[in-house]
Amino acid sequence: MDLKKLHCFIRVAESGSFTQAALILDQSQSLVSRQVRQLEVELQQTLLQRNGRGVTLTAAGRRLLDHGKGILRQVEVAEQALKNIDGIHKGKVNVGMTPTLGKLLTVDLVTAFFAEYPDSSLSIAENLTYWIQKRLILGELDIALLYNPAPSAYLNYQLLWTEKLCLIVPSDFSDNTVNSIALHEIINYPLIMPGGRHMIRHLVEIECTRHGIVPNVVIEIDAIPSLLLLVKKGFGYAILPANALNGVGQVDGLKALPIEPALMNRVVLATSSQRTLTPLAKKTIEILQSGIISMGYNLN
Repeated sequence: MDLKKLHCFIRVAESGSFTQAALILDQSQSLVSRQVRQLEVELQQTLLQRNGRGVTLTAAGRRLLDHGKGILRQVEVAEQALKNIDGIHKGKVNVGMTPTLGKLLTVDLVTAFFAEYPDSSLSIAENLTYWIQKRLILGELDIALLYNPAPSAYLNYQLLWTEKLCLIVPSDFSDNTVNSIALHEIINYPLIMPGGRHMIRHLVEIECTRHGIVPNVVIEIDAIPSLLLLVKKGFGYAILPANALNGVGQVDGLKALPIEPALMNRVVLATSSQRTLTPLAKKTIEILQSGIISMGYNLN
């Protein structure tokens, strides 16, 4: 498979248009179209459906797009490894993490990374664990920080730390004598929670079911900063780790009450079991771990 043709196809697929892809690639539209067509002939598959508004992916096209990104990423990794054969000089690392962890870790990671490797580049993607895990499996990411990830033969996991989930409430909630909330009392509080694909939501529902409790979820919202603002405004309460109140963009006027018996959230570092990490990616993991320790967490 010609990598230039694959790269061309990916640009067309992502932009949804031969015209836009040609602008991005700085090539003529006819050349872009010809390369994609040649790739279709080589693979004996129709990859794109052309229409008056642009293009849409066929089933084969979607499959190739998923794998193609990983292929190009692996080529990039190989090139980096050869360039850095005598040591770590420059390269790129792609990191994925949940938004809550991003709020907590991103600034320190970026600061430490570029202090040590100023000639390298760093890409950080934030999304739900489900999507970050998928991108890691496809080869689009080198490192991921996840909440309670599902088992996968394609990934290696390292448990970083565990943390108690808390009921997030306004600072003037009850009085200062209330230091925790019993799990069975959760049904008394209208909850603002992330959607069903969020792993903390999944964990809460599993534990509530195990204890015969049905949580009263009145609002679903994946954006944690917006969720916390709604709690502050009195629309309900949230169940999150206490560190959701820390980091960049923190919301004042809230406090975290641990839930008893404890609902334990697992924070996991994930890498691919199918691909070798570059030296720079390994160093990035060390930077992450050092930053986490400096914040007071005990790594498992």
